[in-house]
Amino acid sequence: MTINILKKLALFVIIITIFVVMTIIGAFLYATPQVPEIDSLKNVKLQTPMRIFTSDGKLIGEFGDVRREPVSYEQIPKNFINALISTEDQRFYEHSGVDVQGLLRVIKVAATTGEFSEGASTLTMQTARNMFLTRDQRLKRKLIEMFLAIRMEQELSKEEILELYTNKVHFSHRAYGLAAAAEVYYGKSLTELTLPEAAMMAGLLKGESAYNPISNPERALQRRNLVLSRMLRENYIDKDVYELAVETPLTAKKHAAALDIEAPYVAEMVRLDVINRFGRDIAYNHGLDIVTTIDSKHQKIANDALREGLFSYDRRHGYKGPERQIEDFSNKELSELLQILKDTPVIAGLRPAIVTDVKEQSITVLTADAEEITIDWDGLNWAAKFISDSRIGYKPKSAQEIAAVGDLIRIMSVDEDKWHLSQTPEASAGFVSIRSKDGGITSLVGGFDYLTNKFNMVTQARRQPGSNIKPFIYAAAFAKGFTAASLVNDAPYVKVNNEIDEVWRPQNDNLKYNGPTRLRIGLKRSINTISTRLIDSIGPAYAEQFLVKVGLPDEHMDPYQSLALGTASFTPLEMATAYAVLANGGYQVEPYYIEKVTTSYGDILYQATPKIVCEECEQIRINNQIRDAKYKPEIRNYPALPLPEKKIAKEVIDPRDAFIIYDMMKDVIHSGTATTQLRRRNSPLLERHDLAGKTGTANDYKDAWFSGFNDKLVASAWMGFSDHRRSLGRYEYGGKAALPIWASFMEKALEGIPEQEIIQPPGVVSAKIDPETGKLAALGQSNAIFEYFRDDNVPSEVSQRSTDFGDIYNQTNRSQQQDSPESLEQEELDQLIDSIQDEGQQEPPEEEQEEPEPSSIF
Repeated sequence: MTINILKKLALFVIIITIFVVMTIIGAFLYATPQVPEIDSLKNVKLQTPMRIFTSDGKLIGEFGDVRREPVSYEQIPKNFINALISTEDQRFYEHSGVDVQGLLRVIKVAATTGEFSEGASTLTMQTARNMFLTRDQRLKRKLIEMFLAIRMEQELSKEEILELYTNKVHFSHRAYGLAAAAEVYYGKSLTELTLPEAAMMAGLLKGESAYNPISNPERALQRRNLVLSRMLRENYIDKDVYELAVETPLTAKKHAAALDIEAPYVAEMVRLDVINRFGRDIAYNHGLDIVTTIDSKHQKIANDALREGLFSYDRRHGYKGPERQIEDFSNKELSELLQILKDTPVIAGLRPAIVTDVKEQSITVLTADAEEITIDWDGLNWAAKFISDSRIGYKPKSAQEIAAVGDLIRIMSVDEDKWHLSQTPEASAGFVSIRSKDGGITSLVGGFDYLTNKFNMVTQARRQPGSNIKPFIYAAAFAKGFTAASLVNDAPYVKVNNEIDEVWRPQNDNLKYNGPTRLRIGLKRSINTISTRLIDSIGPAYAEQFLVKVGLPDEHMDPYQSLALGTASFTPLEMATAYAVLANGGYQVEPYYIEKVTTSYGDILYQATPKIVCEECEQIRINNQIRDAKYKPEIRNYPALPLPEKKIAKEVIDPRDAFIIYDMMKDVIHSGTATTQLRRRNSPLLERHDLAGKTGTANDYKDAWFSGFNDKLVASAWMGFSDHRRSLGRYEYGGKAALPIWASFMEKALEGIPEQEIIQPPGVVSAKIDPETGKLAALGQSNAIFEYFRDDNVPSEVSQRSTDFGDIYNQTNRSQQQDSPESLEQEELDQLIDSIQDEGQQEPPEEEQEEPEPSSIF
């Protein structure tokens, strides 16, 4: 009986052995073909996000389905490796991919429960599963995983396996790989991770949700301390280090991607562009690096300039009160108040705060980090009551007139330990700067705060440019024979439409008229009637064609006389691009912001090929035309162009006209509609002689503009409301609302850069003229002035006026200048504005004459 039992048992063992051997052989034969080649294991393509950089290498955006930053083994913190091995695979350095002891334990559990667990999974097996397999528990998958692990151990070193594992594993919150996880949970680089933080990261891998320090901090803390105890048991740390580590509190919280420069509107433009070019999957998951044309210095100062400009406008128009009053404030616990503050987002650096005490000339506020801050009177006294966009109340005399206990307000830091009362501006603004020679965008700010309003005011907002359009109307007139010395009558203008019995009467803003006026003066003072008569002379249709030629879209303007006053609709980027034509000598460039797109391996997928201004090319063409007239075709030997034809920017304005317009626009800076504000801010731009610009104010002060340039850099600033029907308020001219943004940017962007005036091109001559008639000055005329002309358009007539009249003219001119708004001293201006009280209208002196009448010509 016993012998029979032994025989049967032996037979059973043999059968089981054969079955196991056959299963192993079958699994081996099944798995081996699925094991990747060694090159694919060592150069596996990890799913990585798209990253966007400035031209000088600063990160401005990251987009993708996952967050991952692959690192080498040498970059992985030793504490993390030790924590990982202590908890996941203590015999990692001894086994060859499969831990036999652990496997026997799993087989024993399977024999008793019928289920396979993960207990025998080595780090190599986990890496194989993460790289190539699914997470199901089936026996077939487990066997394949084992053979994959063995093959990996044969082909890869332990360090390479750990590197693959660390870069591939998921840490929750879309963070794949340790480097991305360190950024997500701690906002740190790998080199900054502490022992407790590394232990927490290793412990999280046991269960991404169960042990997540953000969603389950208590269980995460327990798991972290278990990992530390395992490290102590495995002798990776000593008892003192262990005890110090377990006493350390959890500090993990969700962090956004760490960006070097704030440029969210640019990043979004790039994201959409790259998806359109390459598709969503390649854009988000193939580790594309995009280098933009953005200059990090320009972008930072543009951000600051736009916000400063909006804050200044907002303070001029008074305080609108708290965002809310906390109900039942006196009965609220501190924790409740802090939660309210934490739930209120920070907007563009403006922190929420709750007023806890109000004294005669100061208030005390509570911030989200439980800090109490006192705001003194100099941080409060600006807050006169907002009445309307054109009216403010009396200046406050005490803090009680401004705030009350329980108010939820906004505060802003002006120094390290000094704070001011603030508020979120309701007005909007946009700013863009571009290189004049090729159209590369160096900075772009599409609004006050991207998180609260993603609408891009630079590329999406179409607004009336007002007098910002006038330089191009003048340039169109120059192409028709007008000069800077031409006289146009500054007098009331009436246009009657007999068909519909309506009349259009564009007016100068101050309702004053000066009679015959030189065009140079007309542009400097932005006189509406002169622009209107110019377009009458050259024809609205011709003016429209000219504007299209310089790059402004035809579908957003109509050939009416009102076009001369800026009643078309353009974006700030379109206006800046048009101004680049004046800055670069008359050549059309196209704006662009992506310089190149590369893969994570350095392969170039896209390289920008912008059209570039090439004055030398144009001169070569002219010389070749001259040779065509002199030599026979068979003996031509012309010099080649330095650039391919397709890369050369097209000439759209005669360079002579572009230069003369530039010279006229320099007067806007030094003695025209921009001068008052530049003097008020004591701007260093007044010391430069290479800058030109133009203000712009749309009908009813709904849009304020300033566009200006030197030979290399063009910038355009716009301010208005998102609801374009709302006015900025009376006297909010372009020179007052938008110019400070442009000036603040240019002051810093050009700091330390020597001035470089645009070079006078061939064919431009200077001649003395009579300032009253625009004719050539008489011999010995004392009040004669120099003016630029095209060499084919110099006046032929000589003034017949008496040379003695020059002294009378000079005296009159000096008197008019003394009475002009530009000559008012700063103290007088401040006194005038300060005198405006409750029911009064704020009426600072006139700065411009550029408010157009209604959008249609009738």
